[in-house]
Amino acid sequence: MPRYCSVYGCHNSFDKDGMYSHCIPDAKKHPELYSIWVEYMNKHAPVKSVPAKSSRLCSEHFSADMYEIKGKSQKLVLRPDAKPTIVTKKFAQVPIARLPIEKADAVTDTEMLKGASQTKECVQVIEDMSVGVVSIAGKKRKQSEEIVIDDESGIEVSTPKKRACRDSVISVQHDHTYYVSSPCRLKEKVVNLLDQVNNLNRKLCTSQKKTRRLKKKVNSLTSVVSELKKEKLVSSDCASILETTFSGVPKELMKRLVTQKKKKNAGAYPKELRTFAMTLKFYSAKAYKYVRKCFDLGLPHPSVISSWYNVMDGEPGFTKEALTALKAKVLAGKRDGQEVLCALMLDEMSIRKHVQWDGKKYRGFVDLGTGIDDDSLPEATEALVFMAVSVNSNWKVPCGYFLVKGLTGEEKANLTKDCLTKLHEVGVKVVSFTCDGPTTHQAMLKLLGARLSTDNMQAYFPHPCDKNQKIYIFLDACHMIKLVRNTWSDWKVLKDKDGKTIEWKFVEELHKLQETEGLRLANKLRCAHVDWKPQKMKVNLAAQTLSSSVADALEYCEGKLHEMPQFKGCGPTVKFIRIFDRLFDVLNSRNPKANSFKAPIRKTNYQFVKKFLDDACKYIKGLKGPGGQLILNSKRKTGFLGFLVCVEAVHGLAKDLVCGENPMIKYILTYKMSQDHLELFFGAVRASGGWNNNPTAIQFRAAYKQLLMRHNITGGKGNCVPQDDTEMLSNVEDQSNRKSSTVEIDDVTIARRYDLALRPEPGANDHDYCDVPNVMELSEFKSSAISYIAGYVVRMVERKMHCFTCLAALTTTKEKVPDLFVVWKSNGGLKLPSPGLLKICEETEKCVMRMLNVNQGGLPHGTGLPDAIATTVLQYCVERGVFSSLKQHMFETTPVNNHVFSLIKCCCKCYVTIRMHHLVLHLNVSDTRISCVYTVNTFLNITSIMAIRKHTSSLFSKKLKD
Repeated sequence: MPRYCSVYGCHNSFDKDGMYSHCIPDAKKHPELYSIWVEYMNKHAPVKSVPAKSSRLCSEHFSADMYEIKGKSQKLVLRPDAKPTIVTKKFAQVPIARLPIEKADAVTDTEMLKGASQTKECVQVIEDMSVGVVSIAGKKRKQSEEIVIDDESGIEVSTPKKRACRDSVISVQHDHTYYVSSPCRLKEKVVNLLDQVNNLNRKLCTSQKKTRRLKKKVNSLTSVVSELKKEKLVSSDCASILETTFSGVPKELMKRLVTQKKKKNAGAYPKELRTFAMTLKFYSAKAYKYVRKCFDLGLPHPSVISSWYNVMDGEPGFTKEALTALKAKVLAGKRDGQEVLCALMLDEMSIRKHVQWDGKKYRGFVDLGTGIDDDSLPEATEALVFMAVSVNSNWKVPCGYFLVKGLTGEEKANLTKDCLTKLHEVGVKVVSFTCDGPTTHQAMLKLLGARLSTDNMQAYFPHPCDKNQKIYIFLDACHMIKLVRNTWSDWKVLKDKDGKTIEWKFVEELHKLQETEGLRLANKLRCAHVDWKPQKMKVNLAAQTLSSSVADALEYCEGKLHEMPQFKGCGPTVKFIRIFDRLFDVLNSRNPKANSFKAPIRKTNYQFVKKFLDDACKYIKGLKGPGGQLILNSKRKTGFLGFLVCVEAVHGLAKDLVCGENPMIKYILTYKMSQDHLELFFGAVRASGGWNNNPTAIQFRAAYKQLLMRHNITGGKGNCVPQDDTEMLSNVEDQSNRKSSTVEIDDVTIARRYDLALRPEPGANDHDYCDVPNVMELSEFKSSAISYIAGYVVRMVERKMHCFTCLAALTTTKEKVPDLFVVWKSNGGLKLPSPGLLKICEETEKCVMRMLNVNQGGLPHGTGLPDAIATTVLQYCVERGVFSSLKQHMFETTPVNNHVFSLIKCCCKCYVTIRMHHLVLHLNVSDTRISCVYTVNTFLNITSIMAIRKHTSSLFSKKLKD
């Protein structure tokens, strides 16, 4: 809160007794009153300014009739319609220095005349130095104080206002106020002060140079990543992680550099410096050597980092260091009265079938951590990893790994029991077990004690060390949603329990429509979602296909766009998509503050979630294939069965953890049971050394050890998306400092080139336009999509313009535009565009369509296109009076700063920006597909040519024999 009044020229402090502060009225609710207050604040200001939210006015600017008494406490409150009216006097300028005159009566006129020249010189020196002396002190003098020079010491002293008033009265009575006693002595003291200032300035300059030299080395750390990317020594993943670790590293590097200068042995490396060094070396040893050679950052030698890793064994089997860390967590939890709850999961990662000699033994064979070295062991092809993820905290740790080659269900069950036993021995309580759905895993779960049949399902098994404890089973929801998508896409048609058809063709028709129109109805459906088989491992493609946005678009096309007969009867398909979308949201909740189906499971919302889960189970059990056979009895049942198992597990966990008499935790985040944690761990392993998609056994062991030593390494996206805020940076060099050599083309020339100029609307008898395709009209589908885009235009404009009156004209209420698609789509968070903004966006879209028509679908080259389109749209809007509510507001500003014109241009450019990004994205996706098809065709052509050559040579050899 500010301490002083915000009115120009008023310096009243709110700390003073009897002084009150008053907030400025809200500009949106009371615009007229707000303008009166702002005008009053800037009444005497040379430059007009806009007040901040924290600006306050003191009570001296309001008359007594502006207050009223309210409440039982009889409190004095400012009226809602109060206006500041009282103008305070400006403060007089404070004199720079005032000379004392108390002793002037004892000096004769003759003595004054003798010392006049010296006094004049001394006063001149004081006037020159007064500002410098004040600035050295570094303190701001209040206006209620004056500067007085003591006649004995010659040093300036601040005196209160009362003494200044008394001195001013005496000085008026005296004729010679310039008199100073002992001017030579005063001059001598001034010279001494000047010497002190010079000495301090020299010391300050020396310290600044030292700091600048150290900062130059430390600040060069921020340029390390740029240098490494320029030399192509690190990937974008490494660059993003290193930049996130810069927060604490520069300070530790500076300490390290200073310590190295003072003594040879700098002692132990700080934690932040260890983290930075190990992260960089993990991603690229070559980059680490380059940084140590080119930058004096005090980084440890690579052999030192190797010695840090040697403290951990890292052999196949259960990792002792991980179990020790878990035991420490348990002890810390007992001190805080909190039990450590974990979700256990396992998964396999493919490794290269490769045997290597590490200097001690051959590595690459099957190894279960038992210490058996048998020459008959086969080469390992997979690494089976167990991981524990905390349910009531925010950490995860791999418990161990095993080099295997196709384990059976019984062998995996035995390893799982061993892992559960070791976790139980250190005090960790495992509440769930997650895996994917192959047949070996289903056999493993049955051997552990679970039942997966739909008639008698039991989605848990007893703990091997405590038969009364239940461990609930989760078949990974991400894998299950992919299997459901695969089954539906391959069979094309499914049927619900009522016999209604659920057809894949509606998704294809929606994709065709969006590709034809060039816009999407607020969904992410594209070619990769329909033709998913080349990227069948990507979870986002399956989740975005079975999403509420696709269901909303299908429902809107059927219910609102009557000219779309291809979507007739898509109701069962919409229901199918919505059920699996909401089911996936319930099984993937990760935000404690989310709402609806994405909310965590609490005691307060469990009944709501339970009702939906029960209805979803009934719906899945009634689904049938094209031939009428129940899906749960078919060979493609795994995905649907997996969701049923997860639903039963959620019911059990909710009752045990949050809905009991003594709940162990407040809520359950089901994302804790997702296999994404292991997938991201595998991505980090592959990122070691740059990127290695198929590491050997030795490379996997090294990466496993390094990942256990520190936690700032993340992998690429792979087949799942990291659920964090890390941004992926591109390797494109920064082009911001390069000067453009191209010359912008005139708006008129661009308008003619791309046919952007306004066209007259054809009349009824105008035959010149009969054979011309009407690109001036927008389809009903495209108008609906534009209304959704316009909502984002409002958000972009709000960041650029700050006039409340103009911004208010961009939005409207739901009652005025009930038929817009954005109203259909919005749950309360989207902006509803006004009719004026819709006109601007539609006219801009027409200009874009004309540009694409002239370029035959190609993207324009050169600069100046947004300005040219904005000029054309501005002409259209001015002629038709868009934003009629701002007609009076237009004349409140100067012609150069016309708010209406600026608003129209800003809206148009924002829409053009969105469309240009969409067009280039569409082009890149098309180029990627063409590249893939070209690669496949080239491979097929080469294969065919080789087969023809082989066949021809065989025929030729037969003829020679004959």
